[in-house]
Amino acid sequence: MHAATSKEVAAQLSRQLANFKLGDDVIKGLADRLIIDGLAIGRINPCIYGICIDYFSDKFPQFAGLTIKQRVSRWDVFPYGIIEWDRFHVRAAFEVDELAGKGIVHGGGFGGGLAF
Repeated sequence: MHAATSKEVAAQLSRQLANFKLGDDVIKGLADRLIIDGLAIGRINPCIYGICIDYFSDKFPQFAGLTIKQRVSRWDVFPYGIIEWDRFHVRAAFEVDELAGKGIVHGGGFGGGLAF
């Protein structure tokens, strides 16, 4: 799986969040927060939490590296595999103050979005 760089994530965020008119410094800071070692980004979605990300991994996800600075509101882990779990889908929601009051409607928190 391809682990996206901060620059690649920032480019995707710029396209996905263009309607919200966020500054380059906000996009860059957000991109740095969204990269989690061992997890490949699959999809980026604006959501009721701020930004929701679908990550994928072939190894059991480790969250020990998450810090308060990343401002993770929620995460869910979905194992794939019949006999043994061989792939994991992680959905994580990050708080983004700059998106507050910008018209993000409740859609269950996850869904839609831009695929990597």
